[in-house]
Amino acid sequence: MDVDYDRIAAGYDAHRRSAGPYMAPIIELARRCAAQNILELGAGTGNCTAALLAAHPARVTALDRSAGMLRQARKKRLHMRMAQADAAALPFGNSVFDFLLAVYLIHHVPSLDGLMSESYRVLDQGFAVFVTASHSFIVHHPMNRYFPSFAAVDLARFPHEDAVAEAIRHAGFLDVACTVVRGQPRPVDAAYAEQVAAKFISTYELIPPREFAEGLSRLRRDVEKDGVLDFTITLESVIIHGRR
Repeated sequence: MDVDYDRIAAGYDAHRRSAGPYMAPIIELARRCAAQNILELGAGTGNCTAALLAAHPARVTALDRSAGMLRQARKKRLHMRMAQADAAALPFGNSVFDFLLAVYLIHHVPSLDGLMSESYRVLDQGFAVFVTASHSFIVHHPMNRYFPSFAAVDLARFPHEDAVAEAIRHAGFLDVACTVVRGQPRPVDAAYAEQVAAKFISTYELIPPREFAEGLSRLRRDVEKDGVLDFTITLESVIIHGRR
């Protein structure tokens, strides 16, 4: 089942207004290769684009398959070019960009090899950087206790980080490296429960409706009873990059 990002774009943007802890390493890599012409795949509503431009001004092309997500990005009035296209069939010539990033995109692309081949083709030099979720993070995510199919949904979508690294190498990238980054722990409270209710991550769009309703009801009851639950949520991301 696909997620309809045109339909959920406004709500998605309302509940995900900032980039994550992966941006600092991405910006460092962009600076290391003095990137001036950057392509962001799966740019969504522009949160990562905004963080990148604020720290590393450059020419940025923000690409996304969803017209709705790009409409939300346009409202931010960022200095960037936008392109509606599929990341597996990039509408650009060879050797155009000197940096490429894709944050939580690869689980939406049917072929890792196709994505990496296209990424290699459009880069002239510099780094290609992909951010994803580790299987360990998915399996141990605290929301598994409320939504029994949470891990199954994401394990079926997200390729293992080792497979991502191998696909990057197979495309021809050099010096492939993998880094785990973690954000600050955040409490599971009423505000978090309302983000879950708004399905602020696409996983919740794919959980069966009855299971989601029951899990959300239990989460809200627990939060109402205790105020703040006795566990936290810490975003963990895997950054995998290679050099052209």
